[in-house]
Amino acid sequence: MILYFLRHGKAGQGNPADPRDGDRELTDAGIAELRAAAPLWRRLNLRPDLVLTSPLPRAAQTADLFVAGVGLPRPPVVDDRLVPGADWSDMARAMTVDGSARRVMFVGHEPDLSMAMELLTGAASIRMRKGGLACVEFPGIPEPGAGELAWLLDPDLYDS
Repeated sequence: MILYFLRHGKAGQGNPADPRDGDRELTDAGIAELRAAAPLWRRLNLRPDLVLTSPLPRAAQTADLFVAGVGLPRPPVVDDRLVPGADWSDMARAMTVDGSARRVMFVGHEPDLSMAMELLTGAASIRMRKGGLACVEFPGIPEPGAGELAWLLDPDLYDS
């Protein structure tokens, strides 16, 4: 099984203490960076069977840009379990929306994504920048410590 982790794009300065923080959308620069990533995503032949996204606008917009950029036929699935503060158990439960998916992408927030990858791979630390994308591969079902970080794309690699 393959899991992909995509951190939402640039959304401006946030403040979790502000009740409107969840309403932040991608900035023009964030949208441009994600659109510039699409050719690289296509060269990597990224074809997740299922794209799950946090309901927050910045994540949902990122998921939409990914799906459009690689030309997936199925829209992203918004899942409230992926709001900021989600952990691996939340993500694992969200995957059950499609039990046949063998390649699943999570579009969400930090530190949730890196913490899930650290748990799944046993890595001491993983840093996900805004717009960063990682791939974790498993010989079977995803379980803590059983995954291998296959690659991590830093957004500096995108031609924006």
